[in-house]
Amino acid sequence: MKVFLHKLAKREDGLVDLTVSFGSDPPKNYRASYDGSDDKYKIGSIDEELFMALSDLAHKHFGHCVVYQMELMEILRALNDGDELPELPAEFGTTEFCTLRPSRLRIAWNKLKTMLYKLKVLPSRTWVHPDYRKTA
Repeated sequence: MKVFLHKLAKREDGLVDLTVSFGSDPPKNYRASYDGSDDKYKIGSIDEELFMALSDLAHKHFGHCVVYQMELMEILRALNDGDELPELPAEFGTTEFCTLRPSRLRIAWNKLKTMLYKLKVLPSRTWVHPDYRKTA
């Protein structure tokens, strides 16, 4: 499923109005914000529904959840800084702001690791607080 960014507009209160469509679904409006006060960090807030949809689709397509999210953060940064924006409508994963797009080999590796995690063959490297660890 392809994801398109149709419209991007900065509001007076600092929020950004986004119009995004998923596949053949009609475009839907979302809100986001970006704080560019620190060059070290990308601090942004996106509507939860959009955040989770981008995460799910990026994981299905690339085996990596943050590809579309970081691309959107870069587009918001460009809007905030007054830099050149992609021509709209823009397909996520194809713009110059998509810097985390993995190679085909990395996508295959990510999907293999996901399958092995689900089969419980490969242990997760995620640290879990001892109070919440499952005991055998």
